[in-house]
Parts: sequence; structure tokens; C-alpha cells
Amino acid sequence: MRILYDHQVFSLQNAGGASRYYYELMRSLAGASEVHTEVWLGINDTVYPFRQLSRAQTHVVSWGRFLQRGRWRYIANEALGNAWAPFAGRLDVYHPTLYRQMPLVRARRVVATHHDCTHERFPNLFSNAKQNIRAKRRLYAEADAIICVSESSRRDLLQFYDVDRAKTRVIHHGLHRLPGSATAAAALRAHVPAEYLLFVGSRAAYKNFNNLLRAFRATGLHKSMLLLVVGGGPLTSGERALAEELEVAPSLVVFPQLADTLLAEAYAAARLLVYPSWWEGFGFPPLEAMAAGCPALVSNTSCLPEICRDAPFYFNPQDPGSLEAMLLEATNDEPARRRAQERGTQVAAQYSWQKCGDETLALYRECQ
Repeated sequence: MRILYDHQVFSLQNAGGASRYYYELMRSLAGASEVHTEVWLGINDTVYPFRQLSRAQTHVVSWGRFLQRGRWRYIANEALGNAWAPFAGRLDVYHPTLYRQMPLVRARRVVATHHDCTHERFPNLFSNAKQNIRAKRRLYAEADAIICVSESSRRDLLQFYDVDRAKTRVIHHGLHRLPGSATAAAALRAHVPAEYLLFVGSRAAYKNFNNLLRAFRATGLHKSMLLLVVGGGPLTSGERALAEELEVAPSLVVFPQLADTLLAEAYAAARLLVYPSWWEGFGFPPLEAMAAGCPALVSNTSCLPEICRDAPFYFNPQDPGSLEAMLLEATNDEPARRRAQERGTQVAAQYSWQKCGDETLALYRECQ
């Protein structure tokens, strides 16, 4: 079986949940004897070590960074990929990594992955919402099978798109514990010397970061703790202005991008991970925190109760009072924190990338 994964998500991001998903999926399939995988990354500087996957049955096309991630890299890789596609021959499965197909790829079947419906639910927050939705509609109509990363994401898919439920399949992402190190732990302590709350990932408006800043101030936790903000790039001018207005700026520590070893130590040493997002398709940070023994405070919306089950503290992200009350409980109630830590490690242990890969391979076989 010949499978193609394309450049799309890797042209637009160097790290993140979607690119981690495709890397782990390809890694889990690399050992399958009957699978021959073509990975077309093109120009990229992804943090994931794809070159280590190269072997007789896995062919990785990857060049170093000649262009910054974004539109121009995407256009260049699309042109190069379509120039290469006619020479690749006929493939069994084409699994695009985003919502378009390279038009010159020849494949017997197309499998798509549906992550979430944030563009559909919050179109006013995205300048490219209409474009994204059009691309999804076209891809989902043409796909032979659609993987949904949670039951919640499948409900969203069926709500917003005219898709036959029979061609959908829920396959949860996997998880592996991030590798920490003593060197990374020492580096973290040097930059974050006090007890801290942790926020990880994108700060797009639907991630609800600004309301976390407000709750941080309203609870008075900014007086005794820091808020460590990891990933998502530097603070925007609006975020900086709000932090100054709330007088919490001195209590913020921002790491715009962080290696996995440092992220592992950030989870392990945090008092609490706060994940206030209004809507998610899966959500990696709560599971990563739970695997590291860090209690998590999580929105009670979308997929999060399905994925995190009864392990975290939950709050209503639409109610600022709920976030403030649960922030105080999750930082101060030691018996509840111990229960969250114990249950969290149990829940996180049930997610495996090998299981995700096996279920995805089974779907590929069904599509043949």
C-alpha cells in the first residue's frame, strides 16, 4: 500500500497539534511491512525529526528553510509538489494534511482528517474563515473517508457539512510523555523562579487567553504566583496593553516557542495548567499536563470532557466567575489536587500513538 502525506500543514506551521499528529501518525506506520509512505514536506523547518523516518519503505522529501512559514512557502511547495506528482505514479491513499488536494496527485482513495469547526463557529475571529470553509466543503465531498479526532469533532462536522456519517470514523489522537532533562529543569528554574500557573499553545481569540488574564488579576493570584505563557509567539500589542491595564504584566513570563524538553519540565513544575478555550477538536495540552502529573483546569465545552474525562477541574468558559472560582479551588484544595493528579495520569495513559496508527491503517485498508 502506497500512502502520500503532503506539505500543507508544514508549510504553515513549524510546530503545533496538527503537525505533531501527522508526524506521530507517520512514525507509527513506518514499521508496517506492507506500507510504503511518501512524505512530501518540501521547504520547511518543522521541529519534528522526519528525516529519522527515512528508510526503505518511507521516502521523505524535505529541504531546509528557504522561506518563512506562511503563504509564500505554501505556494512554492504547492508548485514543487505538483511538478513532482506525475512522476510518483499511482498511489493507494492520499491523505492531505490540510483542506486542499494537490490537483496532479493520482490516488485511488482520499482520506481526510477533520480536526475542529472553530472557523465555522467563530467566523468573525478569522480573516480566512470563508476560504477555509469552502476548501473543507470541497475536500469532504470528495473524500472517501473522514477521520474525526473526537466524537465532538464528528458532531460538529455533521452539523456544518453535508457529509454521510457512514464515511466518518472517530480515531482519537495518541500521546507520549514529553522527554524532560535535568538541564532543561535548571534552565526553567532560572527563568521562572517562583510558583506558577501555566498556559500552553495558541492565543487565538477563541482560546480565551484574555479572560485568563482577567481572572488571574481578579483572584489576586498575580500577587503570589507567576503566569508562564508557552508557545503561540510573542505577546501581541493588545495582550501587552491588557496585561499592563490589569497590572499583571510583572507576573507574566513568556516563552514564545519552547523545545519539548523544556515544555516537559514546565508541565512537571507547574502548580496548574489552565486551558480556557471556548472550543476544541481534541486539545493536547491538558493530556500532556496530566501525563506529567500536573493538575489541569479545563473548559467544560466541546471535546474536552470526552477526552479528559473525570480527571481535570472544569469550569464554564463563558462565565468569568466560574473561571475565577475554579482557579482558586484548583490552586488551593490539596485533596482535590491530589485526586486530579492521580486520575490524570490514569486517563493520559490510555492514549497511544500506536493505537491511533493501527486504527488509521485499518481505515486505509478498508478504503482500498
